[in-house]
Amino acid sequence: MKYKIGEFSKLTKVTVKTLRYYDEIGILKPAHIDRWNNYRYYLQNQMEDVCLIREYRNAGLTIEEIKYIMSGTDPKLILESKKSEFEERISQINKLMERIVLVKYTAELKVLPEITVAYMHGTIPTYADLTAFVFEFAAECQKTNPQLKCSEDYCFVTYTRQEYQEKDIELTYAQAVDKAGSETEKIGFRKLEEVQALCVKHYGPYSKLGDAYKAIMDEISAKGYTVCGDARECYIDGCWNKESEKEYLTEIQIPVKL
Repeated sequence: MKYKIGEFSKLTKVTVKTLRYYDEIGILKPAHIDRWNNYRYYLQNQMEDVCLIREYRNAGLTIEEIKYIMSGTDPKLILESKKSEFEERISQINKLMERIVLVKYTAELKVLPEITVAYMHGTIPTYADLTAFVFEFAAECQKTNPQLKCSEDYCFVTYTRQEYQEKDIELTYAQAVDKAGSETEKIGFRKLEEVQALCVKHYGPYSKLGDAYKAIMDEISAKGYTVCGDARECYIDGCWNKESEKEYLTEIQIPVKL
């Protein structure tokens, strides 16, 4: 059975304007166009095509994706791709919800006491190489200063460059020790004076440390503090004693003054 565009529109619950648009972009062509009056006519079996187009749109497919399907492309290929895309978006949304709901920081003003530290300055290819850098420091200290006693409670990293780096990262690793030892080409010693610092504890992967920095800088701004030293990233719990990144504990310490 053949229907004029108005009749077909009424039966399929799709506007004439939309049907003309589908014709224009090639998603759904009329079965016949009268060459004398340009009337568009649709067949009964094209109602199924309209139903499919509606379902594809409801599923979030783009017009271009639907056009591929209607021109003969296997819909399973596009639908599988779309499914993976949606799953990725759902994962991102869940992570965002987790961050909004769970991440809460409390800034604490502390006095960091005077300490002596052993330190090593260097460059690592990526942040994933930080652990190896720390192990290199420990091995060098043990070799050159076997009598040195380290404080397992306090070690930290400071970053040399002003801007954030993703590769070739310059840093200094420092470990509290009982006294200064013999310096080498790699290992140095220095005394750090007592300083007041605003501190925030971060639980979770290092990739989210930016959230902790935001929280602490917001507090510095709100309280009118002035930053007077490099930020220290103190690694309290990490891959050396925890199996999951969710259990990592890092404290950001930023020296401040009023």
